[in-house]
Amino acid sequence: MPNRGIYLRSQVTPFVILFIERDGSTYMVSMLSEHPEINIVYERFAVLKDQGQSAAEQLTWAKEYFSPSLLGRDKAIGFKTKLKDVLALDAFTELLHEKQVHIIHMQRRNVIKAVVSKINAKRLHDKTGNWNLYNESDRLPPATLDLAEFDALVQEREALDKGLADYVATLQLPVLRVCYEDLLQDREGIMSQIFDFLNVKSFAAQGKTKKNTGDDLREVIENYDALRAHYTGTRYEAMFDEVLVA
Repeated sequence: MPNRGIYLRSQVTPFVILFIERDGSTYMVSMLSEHPEINIVYERFAVLKDQGQSAAEQLTWAKEYFSPSLLGRDKAIGFKTKLKDVLALDAFTELLHEKQVHIIHMQRRNVIKAVVSKINAKRLHDKTGNWNLYNESDRLPPATLDLAEFDALVQEREALDKGLADYVATLQLPVLRVCYEDLLQDREGIMSQIFDFLNVKSFAAQGKTKKNTGDDLREVIENYDALRAHYTGTRYEAMFDEVLVA
């Protein structure tokens, strides 16, 4: 474990993880939270929104959070949020610039798997109350997916991906783009890049969440052949066949 130092406020790196959903952000945050010099919280904006708090209260919390003590042991402080949970986006953007916040932009190249994961997350939440898999005994059996619903979710995901990418491009702040697929295949390498971006020492993080949706969709979708056939000839076809991890 790295030795914890004492840092001036000016040495602390503020950061925000911007993501949509089902793109590995919870897995990544679980690893960041293991680092002794990183202070990270999950979706605080979503919690405040669900509690009926106002945009001003969201921003007040964020300003206080990004104003650490003059001296402290945290070298990086941050949280993750979806744009849809930010109640005042313009004011949030101003705060990001005021605090010179580093942006980690989570992405997922395989749109099809992102949609399947979203459906399975809802099924898991209905069963356990959790959106992520922590216990192997809670793993769900394969499901038959409705084609019309699936198609609508694919288009929704594409629009959300574009909206987030466009927003990040306008920020002109330090940005690190992290793809879920790369994190799966090279956890140590990608986490090392993230630690460098946050100006903290490397750390052998493990993470706590399990992969809820198997990487081979043939084992996850009961009507796999019919669903894949619907996308024959499109760029989505190859996404059904991709298997990155056992």
